[in-house]
Order: sequence, then structure tokens, then C-alpha cells
Amino acid sequence: MPMEVAGAGESILRALSAFAALTGDCDARWVVGGSAGLALRGARLASAPRDLDIYADAAAAAALHERAAGWASDGPAWDETGSYRSLLSHYRYGGVTIELVGDFEVQVPGSRYRTEVDAFLYAHGDDWMPYDGARPIRLMPLGHELIFNLLRERRDRALEAARLIRLEPETHLPALQRLAARQSLSGDIRRELRRLTAAEPEEGADDGR
Repeated sequence: MPMEVAGAGESILRALSAFAALTGDCDARWVVGGSAGLALRGARLASAPRDLDIYADAAAAAALHERAAGWASDGPAWDETGSYRSLLSHYRYGGVTIELVGDFEVQVPGSRYRTEVDAFLYAHGDDWMPYDGARPIRLMPLGHELIFNLLRERRDRALEAARLIRLEPETHLPALQRLAARQSLSGDIRRELRRLTAAEPEEGADDGR
């Protein structure tokens, strides 16, 4: 079993702080997700984050691209890969790849999930306070991380998101329940959400099965 690591790493933190400063005068809302978002919460990951995932609505992604165009590796373009569809653009800062994901959607048999940053995710996320005292940076709600990783069958990430939710259920469970109600999720996924976030998960919930 790989060694678990914690923390996002200095290069990720520098890139995130720089992106926040660069877009600080922009009204577009965005949230940090993926492995970096989990690491900023103290998640136990098998490896340190290698890139930075920023989620926004499509219109906001276009506005953010204008601010970050000097770092761009490509321009915003719709991408459909396997089960995923999104407006993607990529940037480089200090050796870190920043992926800006607009209107992300994943569709698998029985379930369809799409991100709604302005309508839901931003308001229900959590603030991470940069070490330099700059303004707070918004993290994806843990409910998103749990749902998304169940849908893409990343059991390790799903279990870690569920563990963090169970540590503060009064903070994270209501948002998870409201988020799940907004999405088209299969009965199996909904049952797994309840099982993994129960106060005492059933046998097998944390064993990687």
C-alpha cells in the first residue's frame, strides 16, 4: 500500500495564491477541487497533488481566462472525453499546471452529475485561508468530492472525502444532501452516499471495496 501524504506542496500553494491574486478583481466565482482541494483540507492522499483544478461556470471560466491568458497553454475549448464534458483551458505557473474546468459534467449509467458553481457549490464550499494573509480561497464542498469520486470509481478519494464529512457532519452533511437532491443519481450511488457518511459506516465501507 502506498504511503499516505498530507499537504498540497509549496509549488501548488504558490500557484494557487498567484491565481487568486491575478483574478482578484474579477467578479467570476471559482472553487478549488480535485486532489489539491482535498489536500488543503488535510486529506490523506496516496501522493501529493501534481496540478491545480479550478472549477467555474462556463461564463465565469471565459472571464477568468482573460485574466490568466498570459499563462495559458491553450484557450477555452469544449472537451468530451469518455464520461466527461467540460469547457477546458490550461495554464502554467511555477512549473504547476492549472486546469480551469467550466460547466463540468459526468455521465455514467444511471447517473448524470454537473457542477453549478454560481448556483450552489460556491455558497456551500469552505474557505481556505492563505498563509500570506490574502483573502480566503473557496474550496469545493466535500459532498462534490464524494459524489464525483464515486461516479468515477476512485474509491480511495471517495473514502477520504467521506471520512472528512464524518468528522464534521453538522457542517458537511446538509450540503451533501442538498447537492445530491439537485442531481440525477442512481439508487446505488445514493445508498452508497448514505452508507459512507453514516456515523458508524457499515463493515466494508473503509476497506476499499
